Amino acid sequence: MKRFYETIENEKFDTKVLSDLEYKFLKKIMKYYSEKPDWNVFSNYWLKGGQKIWGRTPKREVVDLPIFRICQDLEVRLGIEQGKTRLPDYRDELVALIDKEFESHYKFCKKVGIAQDTLSRILNKRREPSLRLLQIILDALGYKISFQKKQLR
Repeated sequence: MKRFYETIENEKFDTKVLSDLEYKFLKKIMKYYSEKPDWNVFSNYWLKGGQKIWGRTPKREVVDLPIFRICQDLEVRLGIEQGKTRLPDYRDELVALIDKEFESHYKFCKKVGIAQDTLSRILNKRREPSLRLLQIILDALGYKISFQKKQLR
């Protein structure tokens, strides 16, 4: 197994920091992944097996564990291969940011000064926002547009 695992979204994890138990579990999961099982079956398989590793650790901590993130990435890759899910795009990030910072989309729209149906169309891929509108939306969330080099696969 490679020392560093890189997720589909270019996040890197050092597999050497995994405990022996986690490392053995990851090898088992990667072997099962290579067999290309059904996406839902794979998801249930690694989550059930993983519970033996993280036990009673609070869920909010579990989701940040490298072993969890790697398994989750394998699940996403399998789902994409099988046409059952897609890569997240900027709209998914916008929803997460809005939901984190505001009680409702209504309150967000009121602060930004856009109609709720405009936001709904953008988030549901029925409308592409202008660059200016995207800047206004991101500014209200405390973010800005930046460029990132693509990773070649």
